[in-house]
Amino acid sequence: MVSVIVKFDKGILLQLLDKLTRRDTRWCDATVANTEKPPTPPSRGTPYNQLTIGVPKEIFPNEKRVALSPAAVKVLTKEGFNVVIEDGAGSHAKFSNAEYEASGAQVKPLSEVFGSDIVLKVRAPTSEEMGKMRPGSNLISFIYPAQNSELVDQLAAAKVTAFAMDCIPRISRAQVFDALSSMANIAGYKAVIEAANHFGRFFTGQITAAGKVPSR
Repeated sequence: MVSVIVKFDKGILLQLLDKLTRRDTRWCDATVANTEKPPTPPSRGTPYNQLTIGVPKEIFPNEKRVALSPAAVKVLTKEGFNVVIEDGAGSHAKFSNAEYEASGAQVKPLSEVFGSDIVLKVRAPTSEEMGKMRPGSNLISFIYPAQNSELVDQLAAAKVTAFAMDCIPRISRAQVFDALSSMANIAGYKAVIEAANHFGRFFTGQITAAGKVPSR
């Protein structure tokens, strides 16, 4: 299996979190016209500094990715978010606990991570992980709802708001959210490197001072 690291783009992640924490408070012009009192100003939602983002360690076999890199953590904490990382969450991606802490995150046990307001994952949560999520919390992850109908039912029963990164349409206005294509591109790139390693010969012909190697 090809193993790569997820690094959420600053703009992508902040746009997602902004939509997640705001409430749609638009009102109809006709209603406003017939109302004696002035309309209530739009709510700005929950302040970022009152929200905690949790990143658990991926437990799927051979999965080495992590939902946030230390660089992404630094961006989020600068915006005011509180970030908690499970102990060793980035170890397979070569990110140490110390790097996360230096970026502003706190290393916490799994129970506290899943108790966060927003949980970021790469793989869809297992049934065991779902049992640890706090009712009313939010999940951003690859979910594949068509293949995981039972998980969708669990999310609904737990009143968890889920953003399936794999379901974002491939259109121009949503291109910055297209993590699925980004992951596929990285996996394809790594696949060629792995193939070259197992091939045992040169990909193309080589000419050296001692002679040449044919391309076939």
